[in-house]
Amino acid sequence: SLSKLALAVQGAEADAKVPIITLPHGAVTDGGYAFCMGSYMLATQETSFRILNPSRGLSFDPIGFSFILPRLGWEFEQESQNYPGCGLILALAGYEADSYELVQTGLATHLASDSGILPILEEELATTNPWNQQGLVRKPKRYYGQSTGRDGNDWYQHQSHSPRDVNAGFRNKTIAYLIDQVSDLSADDSNEFPFDYYSVYEGSDPSLDTDHVPWDTGFFSSPLVDIAAELNDVFKKEASLEGLMESLKELGSGAENAALLTTDNADEVSAANVAKDLVARMERQSPLALSVVYELMKMGSGRLATMEKCILHEAKAQRALMGRPDFANWQEHVRKHGGDEASSPPFGGWTHASVKEVTAEEVDEVLADSAS
Repeated sequence: SLSKLALAVQGAEADAKVPIITLPHGAVTDGGYAFCMGSYMLATQETSFRILNPSRGLSFDPIGFSFILPRLGWEFEQESQNYPGCGLILALAGYEADSYELVQTGLATHLASDSGILPILEEELATTNPWNQQGLVRKPKRYYGQSTGRDGNDWYQHQSHSPRDVNAGFRNKTIAYLIDQVSDLSADDSNEFPFDYYSVYEGSDPSLDTDHVPWDTGFFSSPLVDIAAELNDVFKKEASLEGLMESLKELGSGAENAALLTTDNADEVSAANVAKDLVARMERQSPLALSVVYELMKMGSGRLATMEKCILHEAKAQRALMGRPDFANWQEHVRKHGGDEASSPPFGGWTHASVKEVTAEEVDEVLADSAS
């Protein structure tokens, strides 16, 4: 199952020793991200990520999105950790995050913009020593009949646990270093400036004097983080899906206000256009599925939430929505248009016209089993 796959790739169900490395060279959607939850995910220029299920009448695939998305940026202490809107935009609006955005939210650990480097990485990994042969410190020699215990007894035979692994801190370091070397960007910024030019030239090269250069945030930018930062007050203020959409609509109405179309109000126009686009995206989703996703995000953001609990909630909610008319009607719509979701026109025949029509009782009914 997807749930077991997600936990296995994370190494959560066993004492995993070998890191799992994923190199998705294309689009990743919904539960496909389960393959990307290992130690390393190397995104390329062609890598993207998107949650499509609410546009099908469904919620999260059970791999822990309701735990992951509210905590974007936490693992690597990134700027995105300050903006809860990052996770909400991905969950609710069907936003397609590119490779830069995946790294800057921690959904990917590295960016390798040149996909041609991947065969080289594969070859190097193939020649790397196995886990149990990696290390810098040699294991002490032990001769037949030699006692290593103070009391004259054999230490190895009489200990209730295995001897301490003197190389535990060195294992898999080669893999981490190799991945950093082939990457342009890492989520933890470990390879931001891998070479210290100043230590070589001792400041004698005038081309290295960058004090006069205007400060820039970097070579890579994340529109997702920028949008979440721009609308941060809205995302933090609203405690309901209906309230969030209404606030975004109110802000989006400014895009049509001619009074804002001046150079002095460029920021207001930008925020209004972004808000208007987010509302349009959310209104194309199933109102019931969107409401369930929003509640799952609230449940998963709690301090007592765990990955395992969130996966269980998502699985039960997904099963409930699969039996609802929205999903069945969406399937029939796709069948009528040749069975290809990508080429089918957007579906709009949802049971509810908007999230306003979705009652709390309906959402509770879907979530009742998952909350138990």
